[in-house]
Amino acid sequence: MNIHQALSKLDWRKRAYFMRKFQIRSPKNEHILNMTDEEFLKWADRKSMIVFHNWEQTDEYFELYMLYMKLKMQRDLETVYDVVSEKAKQGDEKAVKLFLQLHKDMNQLQKAMNRAQTKQAEVQEDEDDDLEI
Repeated sequence: MNIHQALSKLDWRKRAYFMRKFQIRSPKNEHILNMTDEEFLKWADRKSMIVFHNWEQTDEYFELYMLYMKLKMQRDLETVYDVVSEKAKQGDEKAVKLFLQLHKDMNQLQKAMNRAQTKQAEVQEDEDDDLEI
């Protein structure tokens, strides 16, 4: 699930607040990203930011934040990978070592993800087996 899909399930005010806070662009929200707090409150028909700050303490917000950070880290990792890969191709010894370490770590991560998916599928099958008809 991407961040836009997750945000689409929210109340429009919370969605706008989150997108404004993290400067998440969409074709229809450029005006919101540039608003001051006062303009945003007037636009969202709220008297203060307290309701949004309180929302930041909820599980719903935390889950969105974690998804946003995960996606941001993935983009950053791609950028780092491209830089390291290019330097390794040019013969930079440290970059070659780092490139090989990144490759090893990515393989281990993929194996762990595959094991987790297999385990989750097994749990799902076990739950399905307990059904009585």
